[in-house]
Amino acid sequence: MNQLCLRVFAISWLASSYASAANGSFDAAIDVTAAQGKHVFHHLESAGRKNVVAQDGLVAVTWEDNRDGAPRCYFTAKTASGAAFLKDVQISGKDDCYEPSITALGAQKFAVAWEENGRVLVRLIALSGENIAQGEATALSDKESSQASLGSEGDSLYAAWAEKEGHYSRIHIARLAANKSELQINQRALPDATPLKDDQLYPSIAPGPNGEVAVAWEDRRNGHTLILHAFSSDGKKFEPWHQVNETQNVVAPATTSSNRTLGRGPGAMRAALARRDDKRLTITWLDKRDFLSGYDVYAAFSDNGGRTFGPNQKVQDSFGDTFAQWHTAIAAHGDRLVAAWDDDRDGTADVWISWQEGNAWADNIAPKPASGPGAQSDPSIAIDEHGDLHLIWVDRQETDGPTRLRYVRGQK
Repeated sequence: MNQLCLRVFAISWLASSYASAANGSFDAAIDVTAAQGKHVFHHLESAGRKNVVAQDGLVAVTWEDNRDGAPRCYFTAKTASGAAFLKDVQISGKDDCYEPSITALGAQKFAVAWEENGRVLVRLIALSGENIAQGEATALSDKESSQASLGSEGDSLYAAWAEKEGHYSRIHIARLAANKSELQINQRALPDATPLKDDQLYPSIAPGPNGEVAVAWEDRRNGHTLILHAFSSDGKKFEPWHQVNETQNVVAPATTSSNRTLGRGPGAMRAALARRDDKRLTITWLDKRDFLSGYDVYAAFSDNGGRTFGPNQKVQDSFGDTFAQWHTAIAAHGDRLVAAWDDDRDGTADVWISWQEGNAWADNIAPKPASGPGAQSDPSIAIDEHGDLHLIWVDRQETDGPTRLRYVRGQK
């Protein structure tokens, strides 16, 4: 048996044993939407990878596809144990829509945000049986803006987005409130108000139960991309930002002459936050400190509500170290914490997951419904109050071919 076969066998064995012993079992996968066909392409690209939520026995999903020839944003939902999703509804308007984000508000209500015609819009959605009711869309800014991220906890609902200021983009946040069927802005704030030197992009936001909020973003002020975060106890004034990704003493491998540093520094991108409880917060991101193998998945933990984060941990196991990881997502509920991403260590793109075991990350598994022939990528995940994992992803069976949007529940 050659080395590749041994590696594939080992991964398959790990996937089988860990899925049954530690991570529960997966139901059969189902389609999220019936909109699919020869020229239909689906995208799950929200900042912070917030495309699915699971709360109070419901699962809700938002995404973008081009079923009518242009990118539009859609919403659907189902009960957690339901066999099919409701017929989806379009949440965006007549213009092109990108990167929708979602959060659950309880009482069968949800907030969604998206980019349309160069602005970020938000909307309230309410379910009643099989009826999906939509409130009026509200613009978060009259300036050019994009990359919306939503988060809610208790009575706190926050949005974060990147807004143009001259040549560069700055992260803005707003606290929102529901007024009948409409979302309104209660207050605005800047996580970092210092003069811009370069772009701030792709925020992820995580409110706490008492109005506090943590926000993380990509920052390019040093000539390479950092992951920064800031904390506010009231959503009005933020404490000084901190850098999350470690860059000290990161060097390129030895060359024929000598070791060399990575120019201005390694790259890091696409932060995603998940709150476990009022004290514990986790962040994941893609990190290129080992530049020969592309991006890796890294994580850091906070036990003070999101004020500061501890040392970096690599999430993927050694089988994935020589392959690039993409599209990292994170979900948490209490002691249940799961990270997801895609990589092609088995020859084609598959969704991979890991979860926290003590102070370390478990060996990775590729859930059977989200792996195998074709390409399975762009995961987004949620964990409900029972600890069950809800996973959606983009499935493509032919290179450059059309896609399907798929969903599976992993029961704890």
